[in-house]
Amino acid sequence: MTGMQTFGDPDRFEISARWVQDQEPRDRLPKDHGWSMGELCIKVGGVTLTEHRIHGESKEGIQWYLGPVVAWLLSQWKWLMHEEAYTWKTHSGESAAFTVEADLERYMASAYPSDRLVYKHIRAWWMRHALRSADPSALLPSIVIRRVEDTIEVSWLDKQPDFSPEGHELNLNPGVALFPVEEVAKPLWEFLQWATTSAQPVTRDDHTQIQSLRKRLEATQQTQSVELEAAYMADDICHEVMDKIRSSHWIPNGKALTDIPVVTQFDMPVLMFGGLNVDIGTSDVRKLFDVLVQQHRGTDDKELAELVSSPSIYEYLQPYTHGYELAYQIREALQIDTDVAFVDVEKHLERLGIAIQEIDLKTNSVRGVAIAGEDFLPTIVINTSHKFNNSARGRRFTLAHEFCHILFDRSRAKRLSHISGPWTSGRVEKRANAFAAMFLATPHALERALNSVSSRDRKVINKLAETFGIGTGALLEHLRNFDLISEDDFQAISGYRYH
Repeated sequence: MTGMQTFGDPDRFEISARWVQDQEPRDRLPKDHGWSMGELCIKVGGVTLTEHRIHGESKEGIQWYLGPVVAWLLSQWKWLMHEEAYTWKTHSGESAAFTVEADLERYMASAYPSDRLVYKHIRAWWMRHALRSADPSALLPSIVIRRVEDTIEVSWLDKQPDFSPEGHELNLNPGVALFPVEEVAKPLWEFLQWATTSAQPVTRDDHTQIQSLRKRLEATQQTQSVELEAAYMADDICHEVMDKIRSSHWIPNGKALTDIPVVTQFDMPVLMFGGLNVDIGTSDVRKLFDVLVQQHRGTDDKELAELVSSPSIYEYLQPYTHGYELAYQIREALQIDTDVAFVDVEKHLERLGIAIQEIDLKTNSVRGVAIAGEDFLPTIVINTSHKFNNSARGRRFTLAHEFCHILFDRSRAKRLSHISGPWTSGRVEKRANAFAAMFLATPHALERALNSVSSRDRKVINKLAETFGIGTGALLEHLRNFDLISEDDFQAISGYRYH
């Protein structure tokens, strides 16, 4: 691809492009962006996402108008680089590309007014994050870009463009990758700078369009960090958090690039309340912020620091399998025998220097909160108003669940401010649930206990749950995953029936 201008690292994230002379005269080309014929190539982790075959010939770059892509990147920049949360309820733990496509298909054909409203929210989110929304007529791959805490997620599908000509096919398998923010933001911004400075107008209208893009680039570059952070949070929550920060002695610890309008590391209160699609009231925001302030200036215990790691949430494993493996590792590191029936989770948290706080929040959708990282005392916050925490067994499970977040769900900056609830990442929560179940009850200990009884009825399972200090529902799922209970017994005890 001679003459391509390249930005980034092909083994990480790279975008490259060049202008191409259109064979048609200008007056026969589209009025908008007809001046911008070019070639575009995008690579992620060494995989060329724009690679395709046309009439049997393989090509890396896609030739089409670049103007719509430039305009879209500029108009959606703060959302692409900073918005994480979906604006509708979804329990998918898959990549954004898969989640949005699946939910669009689910709600698109519904005749229910409530579903049509949900569809509008999904479509609006797709417009902000999906490359194909830049120009639906283009032959672009199905790539979605969004923020995930202090990283950028790039995900893609193998779905072919809606208007592919005969003989055209993208050579693509679905995938997802997480990168430090700068590794994606810098190449995209350099591409925008190149495109707006090197574009060659033919007509007066072309000149006006290019000048407009240059002004938008300049305006985008002046965007303040507070506005960029606001894209990560619901507006009401953002205003409340910012007011709280300004009125306290909190020293902001966020980071932003000096030459590119992007926040690379969110301030901890932003990290706590951002990325969520949930209604948290003002009083709850204040209570949780106060916990952050109290735990500031703390640090990890040496033994805890040695256990902390950041495995990808997109391991090629089912989330429950991954959670089980991680729990095994931690039990072994803490020298908890696999045959131990009751694990004193609070004793191990205390040993590792993890504080436990109980607060009464008005919302019943927040089960627990995990706080950890540089300059913070690792802390698990229990919401006493949540019904799950009303019993000793439920509380133990919450502690083990948040323990997993402290150990394995910190950002690349080694920081964590994670609120657990039904609207957080399905994959992350499933992994933490599996970790909690395995940490509290290994299959070895369960099988040993089950071998001493002759039946698998409700009474036996309830007794087993009491022995291990785990909820009956969580225990049933756990036994089912290890084939320690038959499907018939599982259905009979849980009250579930296939129809």
